[in-house]
Amino acid sequence: MKIKICGIRNKMDLETCEKAGADLIGFINIERSKRRVETDQIKELTSTMMDKNKAVLVIEPANMVDANERIKKSGLNNIQLHSLSPDEIGEIKNNNSRLTVTRAIGISEMIDPAKKQEIEDFADVCDYLLFDYEIHGKTGGTGKQIPTDTAIEAALIAKSHNENIELFLAGGMNIERIKNEGNPLAKIFTFFDVNSGVEDEPGVKNSDKIQKLMKIKTL
Repeated sequence: MKIKICGIRNKMDLETCEKAGADLIGFINIERSKRRVETDQIKELTSTMMDKNKAVLVIEPANMVDANERIKKSGLNNIQLHSLSPDEIGEIKNNNSRLTVTRAIGISEMIDPAKKQEIEDFADVCDYLLFDYEIHGKTGGTGKQIPTDTAIEAALIAKSHNENIELFLAGGMNIERIKNEGNPLAKIFTFFDVNSGVEDEPGVKNSDKIQKLMKIKTL
């Protein structure tokens, strides 16, 4: 299994994640997020990384112009989007072949036909899909977990539509869930995306929790 630790806001937490062996490290530039960091700070933080390819810019742009500006300012090529349509994402990728794009898709307790279509549409144009718990149409920072059966159903929809798509599972992911369900879920999800599950408070990571999480990864 692979682990992405998201919501990094300072150099100490960044170094902890790198040394512990996190596979990806996320920096959130979304106005509504308690873990928001500005693009210039993200650029400064990532400039010190041992492997900048592990850095992920998390954004919710108003439009393609906004997205392109944030991507350019950050200097990152791994992008996690919480907005934009499949057509807009396709255009952004066509204009910048270096980008690796993950699209977050909100999932709650069940998947209706409209959500199934949404998953299939984004699976056509993205490199990765990230399933996160959705409340009132918004994803990220909810701390709530997608039911396991529902998460697997969403993953199978994506994989059956595009067998090459890779998947993240987010939404209240913590040490306990990964320890108890990690191995079976890792058969279909490439990454587990952890944020609040390794924090003392929003944006303040707990080194001991990160170390415990990464030990589970190697079991």
